[in-house]
Amino acid sequence: MNFFGTDGIRGTYGSAVTDSTAFLLGKSLALLGEDCPIVLIARDTRPSGEKLFCALAQGVYAGGGNVINLGVLPTGAVGHFVRKMGGDFGVMITASHNPPQDNGLKVFDKYGVKLCPAKQQTVSRLMSSIVADNPCGKVFEPVFYDIENIYCDDVSAGAELSGLRIALDCCYGAACKVAPMLFERAGAKVTAFCTAKNGKINVGCGANNPEFLLKKMQKGGFRLGFAVDGDADRLAVFEDKYRVSDNKVFYAIAKYMSSRGLLRKNAVCGTTLTNGGVEKALADIGVRLLRSEVGDVNVFGVMAHNNLNFGGEPSGHYILSDLETGSDALVNALFLCKIFLEEGSLLAYTQECRDVPFVTRDVPLEEGRLATPSGISGVSQRVTGLFPQCRVVIRKSGTENKVRVYAEGENAQSAAECAAAAFCSVGLPQ
Repeated sequence: MNFFGTDGIRGTYGSAVTDSTAFLLGKSLALLGEDCPIVLIARDTRPSGEKLFCALAQGVYAGGGNVINLGVLPTGAVGHFVRKMGGDFGVMITASHNPPQDNGLKVFDKYGVKLCPAKQQTVSRLMSSIVADNPCGKVFEPVFYDIENIYCDDVSAGAELSGLRIALDCCYGAACKVAPMLFERAGAKVTAFCTAKNGKINVGCGANNPEFLLKKMQKGGFRLGFAVDGDADRLAVFEDKYRVSDNKVFYAIAKYMSSRGLLRKNAVCGTTLTNGGVEKALADIGVRLLRSEVGDVNVFGVMAHNNLNFGGEPSGHYILSDLETGSDALVNALFLCKIFLEEGSLLAYTQECRDVPFVTRDVPLEEGRLATPSGISGVSQRVTGLFPQCRVVIRKSGTENKVRVYAEGENAQSAAECAAAAFCSVGLPQ
């Protein structure tokens, strides 16, 4: 059984993800590590996070390992501190942008990188072979002393944002304390929203609900705004009274790095969902776009294989590998502030980047029914045959029982018709 999806282990707490799941993972990591391995653990603010931490820590102890408790910190901090402290593994307890009733486990190796599919399979096999003890009781493992300040000092080093008015939507999540600290330390004038640890993580706020911060931007006179998701690996960006699209953010970073001679091989990695308009705009400035499958693990894999130092997804994940080994929304936001201050406007800086018309659709699947790779491939071939002028991507969600459809066309109508054909075809016998 493979416990891992597109981005770690994830699902509804108490059914798809349980305390036993966390225990099995902790014990498996300890058994796979060196003698007395060290596992660093952080979490977001979900009510189930503390129980999963206790179960995970008990599993690590049962396997002969030790735990460093990082407390409530963004996902990016886990990879950062695994490298800094010389840990064997890191685990982030989070369901990212999912609703509060969900939770999950993202796993990092000793290099601070999320486990590749081969390592995920190894961990899954070991988890399947272990008889789960019944984890019970609390684990009294104190949070590492002053860890929030250490993280902020590390990440904000060299940043100078004096006087810049910034609005932050902290999503009631993992960044609710460190995000305001970080930007204030860099000299910005910060107004932070959704900073309470009240269990409402991702509810009507955050990167997946950009309209919340957009309304604040339109009323408050802020120059820049940043909204993160529950574990602060996903970023939505705003300038003055407008949203800066994820595609423009990706282009802005690539363009800036290329113009400053910072972009290795003058190439970047996107995914199959990166818009064709971005690819054209990049080509016009001499930057080559490589594509991976969806998921930041896949993006990082292509980056590492091709020795690139920037990649990302149109979901708001961006990897600046000279700075971090994964997508850290706060690191990315600081980098965008630098671009803004040097260029004067993110919107003006990216005006030549225009999306090709596209449509996205999600096809819910009945309980227990899974879309097979061969079935999805067949649908994709049929739809491509019907709409040869369009580009269509059909894939099974790694976190939900859905098939996701993405279609690009010469115009909005052709993209919509292509997506509709794919939507209907997924329901056909395969």
